[in-house]
Amino acid sequence: MKMKISRERILLERLGMARHNLLCYSKNYLCTVPNEGMEDQYKETVAEIKILEAWLKEFHSTHTDSTREFVGYINSFYTAQAVDKEPLALSVEFKVETGDDYLGDVRVFYIGQEVQNWFVGSYNKYDREKDHRESRVLKITVDKIECIRSIEWAIKEDVDQKQIA
Repeated sequence: MKMKISRERILLERLGMARHNLLCYSKNYLCTVPNEGMEDQYKETVAEIKILEAWLKEFHSTHTDSTREFVGYINSFYTAQAVDKEPLALSVEFKVETGDDYLGDVRVFYIGQEVQNWFVGSYNKYDREKDHRESRVLKITVDKIECIRSIEWAIKEDVDQKQIA
């Protein structure tokens, strides 16, 4: 069976390798601090990942199945401080609601720029709103590079916005 070579597949494979390299050049698993002596490689790899992700976004307009929606719960999310000292939300551990309470389907997604405000800050939008809701079920839209592009509460509730602010 022949594998179909495409620009998208090559970019996805290169992105996977760049993320692996970033982990190798980093002092921690969040990839927020470079190893001593690896600062140049770390910075170059961070830039490479940004470029590859930008190129992969080009495939959205040509693929109708380029985004997927998941309904479930946030188990945890990971934040860090970016190189420019600004807070940055990195990833979400998301339990996809499958109806099976025992096993579940837990996935890790990157957090897109569009939804950073949900997770950045000591008392961020997600924390504020979930404290005033009966349901924690979310619907997320994820692109082909496993990055969350939109979030909304799956169950609409009449939540007093004055209490949240």
